[in-house]
Amino acid sequence: MAQRTRTRETRQRRVVYETIRSTHSHPTADWIFEKVRSEVPKVSLGTVYRNLAVLKDEGSIREILGTDRRAHYDADLSPHAHFICVDCGQILDVLGVPPIDWRTLKDLVGCEVTEQRHDFQGRCAACSLAAKAKGN
Repeated sequence: MAQRTRTRETRQRRVVYETIRSTHSHPTADWIFEKVRSEVPKVSLGTVYRNLAVLKDEGSIREILGTDRRAHYDADLSPHAHFICVDCGQILDVLGVPPIDWRTLKDLVGCEVTEQRHDFQGRCAACSLAAKAKGN
């Protein structure tokens, strides 16, 4: 991934980033806002959204679109995929997925790849059990 320009760090941005880093749940902006507000009581939801956009643009966090059509955020930039449950919406990290050799993609379709992401969708273990219990 290309190196992006870092912006001036503000207290709100640091707290937003640390809030995302402290969880593996791939939170939404609303969840982040509630957590940040406990440390920065006068922060607005708009400030949280602006800081999420800056952190995303500078490459400090990733945005994942969930089955709930909402953006979720991940501060773990290590190579990994995501599994998204189509029933409950839970997003799980999937480690150890072999990377695809995309070096020839430029020759195939004229594109230059800068990042590779993998998202899988299906039913998580709990939702699969619940569906089987209901006979689905």
